[in-house]
Amino acid sequence: PLNNSTVRRSSQVTIRANASDNVRVTKVEFYINGSRVSTDTTSPYSYNWNVPSTRNRTYTIFAKAYDPSNNVGTSPTIIVTSSQ
Repeated sequence: PLNNSTVRRSSQVTIRANASDNVRVTKVEFYINGSRVSTDTTSPYSYNWNVPSTRNRTYTIFAKAYDPSNNVGTSPTIIVTSSQ
């Protein structure tokens, strides 16, 4: 989803991340409201999020990518709100 967008409550939304490294990316972790919800080890990196049924709730989403040396890169945070 795009930053500051609305997501349909009780729906499934695919969250995608692009990650690269001079050696390789070993994993990408996906976070919603600060909690890790998924880890993907294969490109293209994605997570199918089941949006809760709560109305007008704000969610923060970001991803972390790791390389073999455990260096980490963090994506910008996006904010989405569930529909009414």
